[in-house]
Amino acid sequence: MLPSMTQMPLRFWDRNKHMSWLKANLAARRIQNNPSTLLHLRRHLDAWRDDPGDALTIRVWDDILAQGADAVVQRITALDEDGELARDTMPPGIVLDEAEIVACIAERRRQEVLGLVVYGSDS
Repeated sequence: MLPSMTQMPLRFWDRNKHMSWLKANLAARRIQNNPSTLLHLRRHLDAWRDDPGDALTIRVWDDILAQGADAVVQRITALDEDGELARDTMPPGIVLDEAEIVACIAERRRQEVLGLVVYGSDS
């Protein structure tokens, strides 16, 4: 899902949204390799059910999880409003280690240097 030199640049509001997408791609690989990873997300949702402040997250993620692992992978890596909402509301449960975070930072920098990504209203 990473861009190539022949594609239009990826567009994100800022570097944080870009990092969120890169981390979601790593999480997606974990889900593809082991769909039971989603049980951790479900546990967090279940723990939050009584908190009205988490209603949006619960609504979004109940819907996504009900569609299965493939739908979760598609949604969290999507480069549209639905993908961004899924990433913004994604409950904890898929923890990335330090090496994975460092790899995401390196990939973000690589994409920036190669002009594969633009932020905000950059053209």
